[in-house]
Amino acid sequence: MEAQEKQEALDALSKRSEFENQLVIRAYEDEAFRQQLLADPKTIYEQELGTNIPESFKIEVVEELPNTIYMVLPRKTEEVGAEGELSDEALEAVAGGGWAIGSRRNWVVAWK
Repeated sequence: MEAQEKQEALDALSKRSEFENQLVIRAYEDEAFRQQLLADPKTIYEQELGTNIPESFKIEVVEELPNTIYMVLPRKTEEVGAEGELSDEALEAVAGGGWAIGSRRNWVVAWK
């Protein structure tokens, strides 16, 4: 991966982290929002991003237990295949003028 591609991937991860942190803070402050986020995270993402997320994208929210911490580690190879080609999802995001990051289980998508 070239330096520019690596920086773009890191920037996208940073945007995702900032977005998710905003959701976590709001869920911490607003119990109704928390329950809605747990029950229907895809709708919350769509509302917050102001866009529709394709049916093929799945979003799961898991509430931590008192003795358990969960960490999601996005796949590094999801967007770029073995021959350096973009996946269909990543290509759609680029062609649509937006960005898409994540793994098969957890995508964040935004269109400009």
